[in-house]
Amino acid sequence: MKNIGVRHFAILAVALVAACSSAPPPETAPAPAAPPVVAEKPPAGLLTAPQAAVELSKTVELTGTEMGTMWTFENPPLDYWEETYGFRPSSEWLEHVRLASGRVPGCSASFVSSDGLVITNNHCARGCIDANSSEENDYLNNGFYAPTIQDELVCPNYYLDQLIEIEDITPQMHSVAQAGMSDSDISAARDAKGEELSAACEEASGLQCQVVSLFHGGQYKLYKFHRYPTVKLVFTPEMQAAFFGGDADNFTYPRYDLDITFFRAYDEDGESPASTPHYFQWDPEGASEGELVFVTGNPGSTARQITLSQYMYQRIVFHPMILDFFDQRLEIMHAIQASDPERGRAMQNQIFGFENTQKLYRGELKGLRDVELTARKIRWEDEFRSAVEADPELTARYGDVWARIAEINETLAGLAPTVYINNPNFLNPSAHLQMAAQLGQYIQMLAVPEDQRPRNFDRMERAILDPGEMHMDQSLGMLTGRLALAQKWLPPDAALVRAVRPGETPEDAARRLIESSRMGDAAYRQSLIDGGVEAMQASTDPLVELVRAMVAEQQSVIAEWQSASASEEVQNERFASALFAVYGTDLPPDATFTLRITDGVVARYQFNGTYAPAQTSLYGLYGRSEEFDDEMPWQLAPAFDAARDAVDMSVPINFVSTNDITGGNSGSPVIDREARWVGIAFDGNIESLPNEFLFAAENGRTVSVHSAGITEALRSVYNAHELLDELLSGSN
Repeated sequence: MKNIGVRHFAILAVALVAACSSAPPPETAPAPAAPPVVAEKPPAGLLTAPQAAVELSKTVELTGTEMGTMWTFENPPLDYWEETYGFRPSSEWLEHVRLASGRVPGCSASFVSSDGLVITNNHCARGCIDANSSEENDYLNNGFYAPTIQDELVCPNYYLDQLIEIEDITPQMHSVAQAGMSDSDISAARDAKGEELSAACEEASGLQCQVVSLFHGGQYKLYKFHRYPTVKLVFTPEMQAAFFGGDADNFTYPRYDLDITFFRAYDEDGESPASTPHYFQWDPEGASEGELVFVTGNPGSTARQITLSQYMYQRIVFHPMILDFFDQRLEIMHAIQASDPERGRAMQNQIFGFENTQKLYRGELKGLRDVELTARKIRWEDEFRSAVEADPELTARYGDVWARIAEINETLAGLAPTVYINNPNFLNPSAHLQMAAQLGQYIQMLAVPEDQRPRNFDRMERAILDPGEMHMDQSLGMLTGRLALAQKWLPPDAALVRAVRPGETPEDAARRLIESSRMGDAAYRQSLIDGGVEAMQASTDPLVELVRAMVAEQQSVIAEWQSASASEEVQNERFASALFAVYGTDLPPDATFTLRITDGVVARYQFNGTYAPAQTSLYGLYGRSEEFDDEMPWQLAPAFDAARDAVDMSVPINFVSTNDITGGNSGSPVIDREARWVGIAFDGNIESLPNEFLFAAENGRTVSVHSAGITEALRSVYNAHELLDELLSGSN
């Protein structure tokens, strides 16, 4: 289930809004009299590559596709495709494929009929499915089918974007950098220019316009989208069919999932189905092993075009620290799930998301720590750097960029724990600790004019005044985890470290802090609200005092963090300009959650001393259920169980290909050279996870649902004959 939204970095960015916005987050109260703790700078050379990888880099061979195959539609690699596959698509083919592809919140999608019928993954549609569910109609677990247009259900806060036009705005964006401007000034000016160009585009065209940075600022494009604001639910299978195997099989292969959902896009009036002449014709037979296939979708982000020092920052600091957060949060959530099944069911979708991200980070960290992958990164950078240094003009312009980025990342490595761990809202918040933080922010916002309050003020107010039950076990577990993380990552005089008294365990300290706090007392919270900023500043509640110290410590480094981040953005652009000067568009840019097309073939791969098959069948679905005695998460979905005598079990259900995907590609169509729809991407195998940093097609695979399996399921399992007729009506 490779849906990490716009990739995991975006999730973390959202969590860090308070810490890393252009203006520092409001303090819950004035900083303590004692000077705040400042994160210690890491020792010089912390981000140096291991010697074993350095030695191996001298002999390791590169494939030429280390930067992947996520090509933009404005620069398709026609010569490469023709040389590799004997296939050179026309401009009409490319335009048709682009217009038949779509983007929904956090995922990809595609049109599969002329009447606005759209397909994406079930895991991309759960918000819509859940919003339409009730106690009487649990569509998430039991599935849904609308045989007629009148039966279709509106998806609230859901839409589909179709890429209409691409405009190059690189000169305008680069022109904002003037002599004498600081890195922060350049970054701010570029953001302002982007907003200006986007707003002007939307006003002139009536389209949704997005400024896209490619090659980390080497190029800038203005992508223009037609938005379908009304989308309605047509069909989704039971959760157990869509996520058969659960987290245990997530990021693995062989798989047996029907991870699909059909929507319909509507015209502006929300009443008439949209007319969509560009759609993918449905191929009920699907793709075979060895066949060329393309995936069109919106990969969220990759980090292939980064320097070795940035790679080492991920390996040594960021990934290990974030994994600690996910590991601790999931440990608590699983314990709650085991002890209180009703609460466990309520948080199941959230658990799925965290498990998905945890497994993703683990796979990526394993790759980052792999000697050969690191050696290939070193070799790739050495070859690129040598090309720059062989040209005196390029050397004069870009020769120092590696040293500058390395210095910046040494700084970020020293600041990151203080920035992340001292953010009370980050990833594993204790409800009581988070209440203290939100209460302080809310009271400060009450003191400013309404037009200056943040957009989420109403939501903040509801969370303060009516937070629901603040479960002690969950709050205690999360705060215990935060204190333990502080002991591992922060200096001894940090507030979170000092919060654990001599002789106490982190759990002892968390229990003492929560039990002596009045954050769970609505009357006390109201008294602080009534007393305003002065009352909050005077509060001696232990959690208010702890948050006050945490925010003060975070604030003490925010300016340096933001400055270093702005400098890194500018240096990344210089690095990307050098990359562009050497390779041009022969390399695809890193992913940016914008439409890409990636080539590959349906292919088996080596697996546990044998081979994983190119495709799995419905035989395998029923067999895997039998092998585990039909226990969860390998229990057959009721519809499949009831239809066991009706289905053709030889039909393929999932398949793998060498296409290059990542988070955001969930729901991407898989098409053949005739632009026929043969499958839908829903995951990558575990071997593909290190592709975040360097692409390798040897064993990494895209995992997709086979069109033949979908056809058989609609016909023989769900009796969705009207839907199947619509799909097949456009087929040859």
